[in-house]
Amino acid sequence: MFDLLSLSIFCIVSLAAYYVVYRYRNRRLYELAGRLPGHEKYSIFGSFWLMLSMPRQDYVPCVMDLIKDEQQVTKVWLFNKLMILTKDADFINKVFNMHQTYNKPDLFYKGFMTTKGLITLAGSEHKRHRKVLNKAFTSKMMQRLPDIFDDKSKKIIKNLCQVENCGEFELLEFIGPYSLETFGKSNLNYEIQYHKSDIFHAYDNYSSVAVDYLAYSMMGVSQSLISFTKLGQRIKDTFQKFDAYFDNVIKVNSQNNNNNNIGTDPTAIDILLDPNNGFTEEEIKDELIMMLLGAFETSTRIISMTLMMLGMHQDVQHKLIKEINDVYSTEEKDVKFTTDFLQKFPYLEMVLKETMRLFAVVPLVARETSEDVDINGYTIPKNTTILMSIYAMQRDEKYWGCDAHLFRPERLENGMEYPHAWAPFTGGSRICIGYRYAMLAMKVFLINFFRTYTVDCSQKFEDIKSEMTMTLNFLTGYKVSIHRK
Repeated sequence: MFDLLSLSIFCIVSLAAYYVVYRYRNRRLYELAGRLPGHEKYSIFGSFWLMLSMPRQDYVPCVMDLIKDEQQVTKVWLFNKLMILTKDADFINKVFNMHQTYNKPDLFYKGFMTTKGLITLAGSEHKRHRKVLNKAFTSKMMQRLPDIFDDKSKKIIKNLCQVENCGEFELLEFIGPYSLETFGKSNLNYEIQYHKSDIFHAYDNYSSVAVDYLAYSMMGVSQSLISFTKLGQRIKDTFQKFDAYFDNVIKVNSQNNNNNNIGTDPTAIDILLDPNNGFTEEEIKDELIMMLLGAFETSTRIISMTLMMLGMHQDVQHKLIKEINDVYSTEEKDVKFTTDFLQKFPYLEMVLKETMRLFAVVPLVARETSEDVDINGYTIPKNTTILMSIYAMQRDEKYWGCDAHLFRPERLENGMEYPHAWAPFTGGSRICIGYRYAMLAMKVFLINFFRTYTVDCSQKFEDIKSEMTMTLNFLTGYKVSIHRK
């Protein structure tokens, strides 16, 4: 009994000593944190367990509830990690453009389960990868994409004949393959039948798997420790499909490279496989996973969301169809898609931007301070996570008016009064590398779609329910019905 009591006392004293030493070593952190407004009731264990027990559909609303309208930032603690929450457009824009907030926190991005891709890389390694891969997304490269998007969109739209006039169907089953086929053709020099393929299912599941793993990764639990669980098996199945697909991509392109088939305008896979660029096998695989993820999640979800919005708002759909018909009535019969030609559809761009405003595909974005930094009068300590709610910012009445919660593309007719309050592709030097690619892909698809079909959606706008995976996902699905014009 005495030994047990002694051991208990020793443990308590040791923990107390550790706490005192920890607080002393991090006294500046706590001093600066004490000056920041926030929620002390969520300190230490409170916010940690709150997040672990919270359903995914409550993540974004919880962040929105924590952010106070009367202040730019809100402090919370995640275990012993200081976090700053914000939806302020000026504050977020400065974070995007400061070198002290260039890196992303491992705390949140471990869930991707890749470490060598643009989304997760930090510092000089990220800058090296970004500089080299930018060559695949230059303005010159963009000029060759519309033909590819035109061909692939017409193929998918032709396949839609099997569901026309047949009631509502799930859009993702058709739009997902379009996103994969366009990127496969344009940047991987590789084509397969993507509809219901293994790689389609892998990406369809990846976001959900990654978020489910995030809670474990934040506690330091490795994938090997959960390998025998259902989640571990889902992770294994997903990455086996990734490996099989990208092994084939690399094999085909390596053979082409050996035969000197690389053109003067190298694609992303050409750049990654070029030995002069010095990418390791792990870096190549991780970059391919992340780039195709970006193409799949962005184009697939935004096109699907846009079609749903137009199905719910028939007046907007009629106005868009009129714009498309008017443009084609003045063009030659066989007019080709070009970047200049796509500029003739301003209302289409407004519709897309309004959809992305209401439904930020990446609703929460995180950065980490590399040193103490002053932003808008607040001193943010080193190693603080800044969690930015793009979703909340883009629905804030301060920037978008009293009808900010409604779908109204006309609000963008004269530009944006607060351009920094629209950031679906983030901003600064870490802005999405493929944002121009995504906009072109979405515009071409929607133009071709509405030259053939109209769309209806029985779901009500106010009944949409979403959840936070790696991207924003509609829990209520992406179901519409289509009718040939």
